[in-house]
Amino acid sequence: MKVLLSVLSLFILVSCGAGHIPTWKQNAAADTVNFIESSFIGNESYASKYFDKMLEDFRMTVDPDEIVKAYLTKCITEFALLEYSECREAAEMLPLLKNKDNIAYYNFVSGKVRNAEDIPEKYRDTAGILDNCSVEKANSALSSEKDPTAVLIKASFLVKNGCYNAETAGIAVNAASKEGWKKAVLKYLALQLSYFEKHGDRQNAEFIKKRMELVVSEELSDNK
Repeated sequence: MKVLLSVLSLFILVSCGAGHIPTWKQNAAADTVNFIESSFIGNESYASKYFDKMLEDFRMTVDPDEIVKAYLTKCITEFALLEYSECREAAEMLPLLKNKDNIAYYNFVSGKVRNAEDIPEKYRDTAGILDNCSVEKANSALSSEKDPTAVLIKASFLVKNGCYNAETAGIAVNAASKEGWKKAVLKYLALQLSYFEKHGDRQNAEFIKKRMELVVSEELSDNK
């Protein structure tokens, strides 16, 4: 449900009010949630299946501003997992887009932010912290975020812009762990490990290694 609320707030997949909701919107909302969940968990086969279904749902409209949401969702999900790209499939549709929110999300995840309008409103507070990077302030704001998906996106944004420390990654780890998102947990644990190793903190580095081994061993057990 938390992921569903996050997705709906990102792209408003379902119309407000009690009016008629087209079938394609209902299907798109469900498939989007399933795609994000599968991606964060690390179930690639399911993620691929749900992405194809999600794209098919949006294509029912023949509206570029709806179709691009499938590609943007994929890019945002990868972004949350510290996997950065130029979001080329969405980029190819830019000349056809009229929705400023879609363009803002594209600029945000592709690293083409030039001003505040290039950042989705939900993430402008985090971007403002980068003006005079205060990792302590960034971590405080990140800790107060209740939406686990937004926590990962904001943490990734801070990481990409070099305004983070081990605590930043730890906040993302805790958010993902509570949701059972194993792939996301491992991604941010690896980030923590890299940070500790870079700063010569062997004790904490060894602790993170053991925690990563535990997650991987549990994952292997689940697949048996």
